[in-house]
Amino acid sequence: MNDDDLIALIAPDIPDSQFDSLRRAVAVRTMARDDRRRRPDGTNSHREGPRRTMKVAVLGAGGLLGRHVVEEMARRGREVLALDHAACAIEDARAVASALAGCALAVNCAAFTDVDGAESEPDRSFAINALGAENVARATAAAGAVVLHVSTDFVFGGRLDRPQDEFDLPEPLSLYARSKRAGELLVERANPRSHVVRVQGLYGRGGRNFASRLSSLLREGKRLRLDGERRVQPTSARAAARAIADIAATDRWGTWHASCRGATTWAGFATRLAARLDLSPTWEAVPSAALALRAPRPPNCLLEHRRLALCGLPPLPTWEEALEESLKERDLS
Repeated sequence: MNDDDLIALIAPDIPDSQFDSLRRAVAVRTMARDDRRRRPDGTNSHREGPRRTMKVAVLGAGGLLGRHVVEEMARRGREVLALDHAACAIEDARAVASALAGCALAVNCAAFTDVDGAESEPDRSFAINALGAENVARATAAAGAVVLHVSTDFVFGGRLDRPQDEFDLPEPLSLYARSKRAGELLVERANPRSHVVRVQGLYGRGGRNFASRLSSLLREGKRLRLDGERRVQPTSARAAARAIADIAATDRWGTWHASCRGATTWAGFATRLAARLDLSPTWEAVPSAALALRAPRPPNCLLEHRRLALCGLPPLPTWEEALEESLKERDLS
């Protein structure tokens, strides 16, 4: 509704001699309303997250996901401050506060990700995944900035026979999962302008984890035993970074799931990958229990992406589509 229509609605019988005066008054009120809706940083509180040109800090920028988030934010025209562990250890609250000065958004990709190692190093796991995450949230809250914290599907127990959405209650099974869940809670309490984004099964260029190295292992003909039971959603770091950038641009605070759609097992992922690389299978699909891993894993790691759908954000690709893109872009060596 434009100003003339509003005047016609509230004062249909106004004389022509007074119409211009009322139009000016309405225009002033409209501009004042729009100004009130804008935050001090210039963004619209109803429709926008951090502005396109604002400074974005990415913690954990030396890791698989962090590198891709840095690239995606830069591609979208953001000024990016890339902070690896040497530049800023999130366990150090003072270092975090100093590093994040002047940033409008901090994306925390830093984490202790050794799931089995956390069983013997619980203090280190909680220091980084819980208290370190809180340090980032507290620093951003003090600066009036937004925090986006990356978490994991492992916060769920995976006992349901369906994908779990953002409104299901977590049930962490391992020390690693407990530390990540603690981080989620501390972030949300420390900064009300926060996003918690759960990802899973990440792989991509430069990754040192098993999923990222799988293509190399297959080419080398390594004899592997792969989980043929646990249900997963292999997610390219490239696709996850795009979703994180989309979420960071909103002010719909809360928890999000950002994994590729569909379902498979790690043995199923290897089958698809080997077929695309024209390689013969060199692995054995085994039940989860046969791997005798130290830390328990959820038997069902599937995530439902309910908030992305409800808030109108783009869905991630299927895991098959993401794999095709990764092969095309040579993200898997």
